[in-house]
Amino acid sequence: MPAPPVAMADGRPAGATPPSGAGRDLVVALSGGVTATDPHLARTGADFQYYEHVFDTLVTRDGFATAPRLATSWRSDDHLTWTFLLDPAARFADGQPVTPRDVAYSLCRFQEVSRDVGREPLGLVSVAAGRPGQITLVLAAPYRLLPAALSLAFIMQAPDDGSAGGPQGCDPDRVRAGLGRHLTGSGPFIPAAGSDGRQDRHLLTLSPLCWTACPPWQRLVLVEEPDARERLRLLVTGEVDIMEDVAPVHERYLRGLHNLALSELPTDRTLLLTFNLRPALPDGSANPLADPHVRRAVSLAVDRHLLVERGLETLAGPAWQLAQPGMEGYQPDRPLTRPPRPDIARELLVRSGHADGLTLELLLPLTRITDRPRVADALAGLLRAVGIQVTVQSIAAGEMRQRIIDGDFQMMFAGLGLTAGSAMEGYAAIAGTPERDSTINPSGYRNEELQTLLLRSRGATAASIPALAAQATAILETDLPMVPLLHIRDLVAHRQGLEIRARDTARAFGRITVPACEAAAPPPD
Repeated sequence: MPAPPVAMADGRPAGATPPSGAGRDLVVALSGGVTATDPHLARTGADFQYYEHVFDTLVTRDGFATAPRLATSWRSDDHLTWTFLLDPAARFADGQPVTPRDVAYSLCRFQEVSRDVGREPLGLVSVAAGRPGQITLVLAAPYRLLPAALSLAFIMQAPDDGSAGGPQGCDPDRVRAGLGRHLTGSGPFIPAAGSDGRQDRHLLTLSPLCWTACPPWQRLVLVEEPDARERLRLLVTGEVDIMEDVAPVHERYLRGLHNLALSELPTDRTLLLTFNLRPALPDGSANPLADPHVRRAVSLAVDRHLLVERGLETLAGPAWQLAQPGMEGYQPDRPLTRPPRPDIARELLVRSGHADGLTLELLLPLTRITDRPRVADALAGLLRAVGIQVTVQSIAAGEMRQRIIDGDFQMMFAGLGLTAGSAMEGYAAIAGTPERDSTINPSGYRNEELQTLLLRSRGATAASIPALAAQATAILETDLPMVPLLHIRDLVAHRQGLEIRARDTARAFGRITVPACEAAAPPPD
């Protein structure tokens, strides 16, 4: 892939000093690949991991809550008009201060560019700078979870090419014309000039202008390695310091190595089975999954406990709803387990004209959440028992979007993260507009009644969310555009002597990893 278009900086401002202990390297083996060439086109976990090191956001996450980053505070009386106050110490990699103009440009750009990856727009109507360091956002409709949504919107330095400014903060046409240009962030790292000529290795160096919570690493190397066995080899041989996504079969072995340690990180990830709902496939043949009876047959054949035992052992839990305990919209009165009903599944297949069974294809995108071949094999066995033969195909993350656009799939694993810790946020991703082409909603599923609930939830009080979530759940369980399978646990292995202080699911290891000797220091903001 081409190098992400991010500008580098030289020099150090007066008074700036490197963090204590700088000069050490941190090498991380990622399970996914960085495919986005622009921070506002980030869509995979690896994309966000990379750009999280180079750029800051207005707010960050602390568990399911929000916490300050570039913004020190924010407020809204009606969820329609929001005011953010910027940290006056914030600096870009060239030493320039982060200003309301930069924020306005970045959020406008984010709203415009991220449409290309099927992300819901923020609904910005206007942005305005107030007193120094203050920016006010006006939305088209109330949005109670806006601060959490902004934890995904990277802030960059506004250019002087005429694309910044105006009521919304940018000129969309000029923004698109300028895609591919260098971008300057305010994160603690900057991209280095070379990575040994390898496209699967990303070298970042500590910014000489790092302005806050500077990591103790002079260099950060992110190595893409989708093969769990190879990640394990790299860790055991000392070629990397951290490997993510420990395979279940390797956990016991790793626990027996005294020079290595395992850490469980916070997670909000759910593995989904999504369906192609279009009436016909690209070759003109009828799509059996357009029939809700077939989708329900698949759902009833699934034994989630078996998927956990055979597919991920202890590294997941069965998912009976999107939200997990502690999340907004979690429904504690719902059954905690449901036995599979293969008998009803067979009856539904007969009723839909498939008495002799059928064959379906399951795609496994090679991302850190969806590359689950053992889960896929276990699922194929369950479906085979009711007369559905499944062929499993792994697919590179970069090829997913075109397959979705072409409708060239039948079933697909998808990973859903509830960034704001809200069930309604997940339902909004699943029930997006028909133009969406994400793995979460690959067929542009839409239900008008559900849309009404989602719009109400954006401005609703927290107390009303459980009732809205219950109504939304009932609609989705009737339409079945997807089936939640597993809540994924997040286990990483690393060399002894490191502490990973994760407060969210971003896995920005360069920001959150410290030597154990520095563990007594307060966590970075």
